[in-house]
Amino acid sequence: MQFLDILSNLPTIETERLLLRKITLNDASDMFEYGSDPQVSEYTTWSTHTSIEDTKYFIKSLLKMYKKRELVDWGIIHKAEKKFIGTCGYVGWSMTHSRAEMGYALSRKYWSQGYMSEAVNAMMEFGFREMMLNRIQAKCKINNIASARVMEKVGMQLEGILRQQLFVKDQYWDLKIYSILRDDFFADRPD
Repeated sequence: MQFLDILSNLPTIETERLLLRKITLNDASDMFEYGSDPQVSEYTTWSTHTSIEDTKYFIKSLLKMYKKRELVDWGIIHKAEKKFIGTCGYVGWSMTHSRAEMGYALSRKYWSQGYMSEAVNAMMEFGFREMMLNRIQAKCKINNIASARVMEKVGMQLEGILRQQLFVKDQYWDLKIYSILRDDFFADRPD
């Protein structure tokens, strides 16, 4: 698969309980449901959605990114409920260095049930197998315990603290940085 094909033809990935697929405007009401929750957006770089129009505007920007073959999120679908419950994706990709950074967000109703770890594992498998990555990293605000737990649960290692790495929502954020290498990921899995 060509690298640009990966971005323009983002494949649907199925896990035990989830589908990761392209986001559409039909997902707006489900996305607004969690995007308007201040607890969900507390640790994100995006602001809480105040109207369904905010959500539709965001989705339209994602649709443009799909067309331009840019890095863009998968929508996370709860298979049993047929409900859009979050997003995950790569937010940075260096082909030269075979590394990428991922990000994610999940509806509060689905927190602490292993859904995000399941989605992140599928994303990492795709990254190592299809994108030919050697390293995947992710960052979280230093006090975002739930996100740090997801990264640890999927086998990522804490590398350190990036002091005042981002200026978001009128303040500097210290970030934890985690990573996993291809060899670490496949150590207990068939290659």
